[in-house]
Amino acid sequence: MSIHEFYSVMTDLWDQLALTKSAELKACGAYIERRVQQRLLQFLTALCNDFEGLRGSILHHSPLPFIDSVVSELLNGEIRI
Repeated sequence: MSIHEFYSVMTDLWDQLALTKSAELKACGAYIERRVQQRLLQFLTALCNDFEGLRGSILHHSPLPFIDSVVSELLNGEIRI
């Protein structure tokens, strides 16, 4: 499975999960920030062990990068997972 396919599957799952959240919660800034971080961590955790070095490097960034930039970096190398 390519990085793009994997990210697409994850995005579909996150979108389905978001349907269960209330409008008030989705509008809360703290919730949005936490959700963004959780999605990055879920994505990185789901990657195979071949990405352990990259995973560690990304997790040491402060602040954490956005998932879109991480996916773009992976797509530039187009490594299969």
